[in-house]
Amino acid sequence: MFKPLTLIISALIFVLGYWFYNSMVTPQGDGTIRVKNLPWQITIVDPHTLHVLDLDVGKSTLGDAVKILKSEYELAWFENQDNSISLEAYFIRVSLSGLRAKVLLELNVDNLGIDYLKKNSGKPKIQTSRTIKYPLDDLAIPLQDRVIKSLTYIPKSNVDAQLLQSKFGLAEEKMTLDENTEFWLYPSKGLVISFSKKGKEVFQYVPIADFERLKQSIKATVAQVSK
Repeated sequence: MFKPLTLIISALIFVLGYWFYNSMVTPQGDGTIRVKNLPWQITIVDPHTLHVLDLDVGKSTLGDAVKILKSEYELAWFENQDNSISLEAYFIRVSLSGLRAKVLLELNVDNLGIDYLKKNSGKPKIQTSRTIKYPLDDLAIPLQDRVIKSLTYIPKSNVDAQLLQSKFGLAEEKMTLDENTEFWLYPSKGLVISFSKKGKEVFQYVPIADFERLKQSIKATVAQVSK
């Protein structure tokens, strides 16, 4: 059985924790933000650069991300059905400002030859999307200068719709994937939120100059599901 002093201490810890969370994630009375690197703190630097999580999407490199995210990561490239290729770095355990998440970076593939990649790849694996995934752990250092094209943030905990709207505002456009999932589009922020009633929410950030590319990709996904 809890003693009165234990109950008082427990209540005090709860109140202090609640106060700390709200002071951490909300603006203060003077308009300043106590903590940086929160997923709703987005700055449009220019049409080709978006600042979030202390990274400049469109300018920062994989090497920059390794220093800032401070997480082990997996590097892989994908051979797509249309013969294009994509390069991704998947950061497994990211903790910024007390919020835990996974982060996926899409990296620039300009002047990156398939022969070079295949020569340095691990065993390929066919994905459900019919793309082929090749692990590239041995090329982590040589590819550190690759620029980040897009950043995907997957929070460890589910986030409800009310909290999302309070932090990001109302979506400028919505697309429905199925009965459980919607895409919330914020073209002026370079952001798409995949909101799920049953799974994890996913935030994807791109420079606003690349937003139409992301939007068309989402449209294609929705069209494929609705067939």
